[in-house]
Amino acid sequence: MDVNVSVAVLINTNQQVLLAQRPPPKPWEGWWEFPGGKIEKSETSVDALHREIYEEIGVKIIDFEKWVTRKYSYGDNDVTLHFFKVYKWEGYITSKEKQKLVWAYLKKPNISPILPANKFIQKAFDLPKYYAITNLFETSKKVFLNQLKNKISDGLEMIQVREKNISFSQLKVFSKEVIEICKPKNVKVIINSDVNLAYEIKADGVHLTSKDLLSIKERPKNLIVSASCHTQEEADIAEKLNINFLVLSAVKKTLSHLDNKPIGWDNFQKIVNKVNIPIYALGGLGVNDYQVALDNGGIGIASQRLIWN
Repeated sequence: MDVNVSVAVLINTNQQVLLAQRPPPKPWEGWWEFPGGKIEKSETSVDALHREIYEEIGVKIIDFEKWVTRKYSYGDNDVTLHFFKVYKWEGYITSKEKQKLVWAYLKKPNISPILPANKFIQKAFDLPKYYAITNLFETSKKVFLNQLKNKISDGLEMIQVREKNISFSQLKVFSKEVIEICKPKNVKVIINSDVNLAYEIKADGVHLTSKDLLSIKERPKNLIVSASCHTQEEADIAEKLNINFLVLSAVKKTLSHLDNKPIGWDNFQKIVNKVNIPIYALGGLGVNDYQVALDNGGIGIASQRLIWN
């Protein structure tokens, strides 16, 4: 049976989220989850969000954002979870269904067990909408660094330094320049493939190529670790290694791989919903594709070209 559910991730001023414990006689009694419930036939996901939250915790939602959509199978049920981030509400949060309620930091929740479907949200919660990738191949360094400053002013929060057409010494200098611009603004800088360089210049993380992913035995320590993947097998390996997030490509045709057949959104959705790891969509995509990525189970857009427009 197909079941659609609206799920509210209520966020307070301390960046804690509200979790509810499933009371008896509900299935999964005692497990913790985000508030929400089934979407009725006559409702949209937004209608159900407002109704369920009022029925469960007695507040009227004021400010919210449609977030990621995820699909899971529980027994005979195929469940689609429509997640919303909720920033503001009216009224006092109270338990209307005899469920326990608690505010918790997702990185270190003080309660357990948490429903498996919500484990994904723990990993995805702090990730930004866009994962930008450097592109010196098509512009000068001076122009690019100005573009970077402008994008940071527009809200960019994370960037990967990926330059295959310059020498190592040039790459090192360029990476340091990117970090110098990004660090004061708390923008994360991820270095492509080179773990040692990431450590040396104190970058925030390293991005593994699919080849790297298949060859490493354990994830690098004390770094954010992302990885590229193109198949279900690679995504499964990344999940076992506890990689922080993935980039799945190519969703559409790209200028750099014109002969490669894109996977398309249908195959993208199939892969992302089989692993509990956040995945960015890459390949011929820009900021206008963000909502499409969310609707297909992705966490956002990775882009090397269109994002700089």
